[in-house]
Amino acid sequence: MNRWLFLIFASILILVGCSSNEERNSLERSDQATDHSSEQSKDSGATEGNSSSAEATSELPELLQERKVIFNATLSLSVENLTLAMNEIKESTKVFEGYVVEESTFSVDNAIIGSMTIRIPQSQFDAYLRKVETLAKGERQKSITSKDVTENYVDLSSRLKAKEAVQQRLESFLNEATKTDDLLAISNELSRVQEEIEQLKGQINYLDNQSDYSTVTISLEQKKRPVPSIGGRDFETLSEAKHLFISTSNGLLAFFSKTIILLIGLSPILLPLLIIGLFFLYRFRKKA
Repeated sequence: MNRWLFLIFASILILVGCSSNEERNSLERSDQATDHSSEQSKDSGATEGNSSSAEATSELPELLQERKVIFNATLSLSVENLTLAMNEIKESTKVFEGYVVEESTFSVDNAIIGSMTIRIPQSQFDAYLRKVETLAKGERQKSITSKDVTENYVDLSSRLKAKEAVQQRLESFLNEATKTDDLLAISNELSRVQEEIEQLKGQINYLDNQSDYSTVTISLEQKKRPVPSIGGRDFETLSEAKHLFISTSNGLLAFFSKTIILLIGLSPILLPLLIIGLFFLYRFRKKA
C-alpha cells in the first residue's frame, strides 16, 4: 500500500509541476513574441507600424487575445410615466436578447420610484444603454464600471487542466490496483480531486457568465403632480368643516363630563338639600 501511495503522490506532484511549467513557458513565449513584434514595429518606421502591431496581436495565444472583462452600469432617470417606462425597458431588453433579473416599485411623498436589474449581452451593452437613456425626460445619471478578470480566468483554467490530468492518472491507478486498501486510498483521493475539479469549473462558468452578460441597474423616478387649486388656495372647505365639527363635539362632551363629575362630587351636600326642599314644597302645596 505504501508503494501505491508513494506513486500516487509522486505522480500528482510531477503532473502539477509540469502543467505549471508549461503554462509559464507559454506565457513567457507570448511575452517574447510581443516584445519582438514591438521592436520590429519601431525599426520599420511609421508606415509599417500598424501592420507590425496586428501581426504581434495575432501571435498571442487565443486565451490572452480574448480578455475577460466584467462590465456593470448604473442608470438613474427621471421619467414622465413610470409604468410606461418600465414596459419600454422590458421590450428593449427582449430586443437586445437580455433578461430582467429583478424589478420593484414604491411610493414616497412626492414621487414614485422604480428599480430594475437587467442582464444584457456584453456585445449589446453600449447600444442598450443608449436606448434606455432616451426614456429620460429630465435629470439623468450614468455610471459604468469594469473589472478585468483575465488573469484569474487563466489561473483557474491552468489549475483545472492540471487537476484533470491528475484525475486521469488516478483512474489508471485505480484500474491497476488489486488490494482493498489501495483501492480505498485511490478512491478517496480521486473523489477529492473530482470535487476540486467541479469547484474550478463552477468558478470558470461564473466568470464566463459575468463577462458574457453585463449587469445594468436602472432607477426610475416619476414626480407626483400637485393638486390643482383655485385663486391660489387649495380646496380646504371640507377639511375645515370636519375640524370645526370635531372641535364642537369635543367641547360639548367635555362640558357634560365636567357637569356630571361636579354633581357626583357635591352629592353629599346637594342630596340633603334636595330632600329638605322637596319636604317644604310638599307642605306648601298641602296647605294651599
